[in-house]
Amino acid sequence: MSSVSTLALVVSALGACSSTNVGSAEDNRAIVLEADGSYSFYAGRGVGDAIARGGAVGEDYPGPFMALKVPASLHDEAVQAPQRVKTVSLEVTDPSIEMIVHLMRPGSTAFETLHFHPGDPWVTGYAQVGVGPDDVTMGLFEVVKWNRDTSGTMPNLFSEEIHTTGLLPDDNMPALQYADGPKEPLPPNWI
Repeated sequence: MSSVSTLALVVSALGACSSTNVGSAEDNRAIVLEADGSYSFYAGRGVGDAIARGGAVGEDYPGPFMALKVPASLHDEAVQAPQRVKTVSLEVTDPSIEMIVHLMRPGSTAFETLHFHPGDPWVTGYAQVGVGPDDVTMGLFEVVKWNRDTSGTMPNLFSEEIHTTGLLPDDNMPALQYADGPKEPLPPNWI
């Protein structure tokens, strides 16, 4: 059993901006240069407009969105890479990267906000920064959150939640150990 949530690619022209909050020309996408030098990429209905007006997109945002926050070094590596893309595994711990999924589950009347970091228990997938030939910068991710049957009746039954913006091709994409499901022995922080 699996569930999938997907939003359009997070795309924005970065250019030579000195502003901390830079909304893209598209009302559904934005990139924010954070005060600490990191980049946050957003996708969701109206997020570009909200950020361009100086607003924030967070847990109280009235619509679904996805966001990827990465350190400036990841952006710099993407710009300098031969394919102009840098992909990191979510199986390798890195607290400087965060994926946010703000969604309303079927049958619910309230939004739920999920936060993922590389190295979180029961998480696999990728985070990416890519720069297109027209200098369009993209922050992308695919988070696979594995869930174990906790009823006790089928302890080896796993389900997956997939949250994705889509990914760019990358010849240097790292291999994932748990892409097809958890394997024994499980990592210590998964138990």
